[in-house]
Amino acid sequence: MYPSEEIYILFVTVYGGILMGIIYDFYRGLRCNINNNKVIRCVEDILFWVIITIISFLILHRANSYDLRYYNFTGFIVGVVIYFNTVSKYILSFLCRLIKTIISVITNLYYLIIYPIHFAFDVIMYIGFKQFRKR
Repeated sequence: MYPSEEIYILFVTVYGGILMGIIYDFYRGLRCNINNNKVIRCVEDILFWVIITIISFLILHRANSYDLRYYNFTGFIVGVVIYFNTVSKYILSFLCRLIKTIISVITNLYYLIIYPIHFAFDVIMYIGFKQFRKR
């Protein structure tokens, strides 16, 4: 390999490390906003590691056809360190607010749809029991 190809591979893996940091912050944002039980947390953990594994394999395939060198791992580590030391706290706070807003909108839509159905069911049951008592 030529040195320019190796530098390209290093930069691609650094960008991959930054992408992995962003995905980890998204994962942390979900964790801080959703109360989970142990089973859901295990599923989240497995899903996170599957996604990170797929992304790292795609990056390694794109960079140098799965030919592992020490600078691949160095690039991933440097990318993650650069991300966490520069913009991670801003992205994490933005993602936490975004996820909280999305959860609030979904919850409000749920209640907006469910309450009229619940009210109609209560009215039908009240009328039905009233008719049943007359007999």
